[in-house]
Amino acid sequence: MENEPSPLHVRILVFEDLPGIWTARSLEHDIVAESRSIEMAIQAVLRIMRAHADFDRRHNRAPLSAFRAAPQIYWNAFRRGSLLPWVAQLSHTVAGLAAEVTAAVAAERPHARLVPRDRVLMESASHLPSVRL
Repeated sequence: MENEPSPLHVRILVFEDLPGIWTARSLEHDIVAESRSIEMAIQAVLRIMRAHADFDRRHNRAPLSAFRAAPQIYWNAFRRGSLLPWVAQLSHTVAGLAAEVTAAVAAERPHARLVPRDRVLMESASHLPSVRL
């Protein structure tokens, strides 16, 4: 008797990374794809997931077990984003997996808070003795 696969929740964040280039990022399993449209970017992430899940099954591993979750900044952007109801229809495209797919579009490109480069250099050199010339 074959084991039933456990339901897989797939949340995908979509954002415009560059003008005309959309990035789709799976949150539970940090998989990223880019394309020229929202739909194509989401489809690309799902194709990558399907390929990895198939590979994992052939090698007796849990599907997508090699992928960690996406960083928290993307989860936060997903919560603030606008849901795409039509994406639920794509749940069947993750072949061989019982999957529930949801997606949201971020209002802006998520990015980590960056420390200005000159500040990093000053802080990293602060432990060095001063030299007089």
